[in-house]
Amino acid sequence: MSDKFIRHLISAIVFIVSILIYVAAYTAGTHGWWWTSIGLVAVYFIIYTLVEA
Repeated sequence: MSDKFIRHLISAIVFIVSILIYVAAYTAGTHGWWWTSIGLVAVYFIIYTLVEA
């Protein structure tokens, strides 16, 4: 795979995940589920441990 293909693939995945996060946050906000923001912190730490920079 070329670098250009990988760049497009990663961009597409991030775009799709961003849309899913927006929809989930909008739904949680309309229902008053403020506690779902705790999951963001958990996801951050999970990703931080998985990604080795």
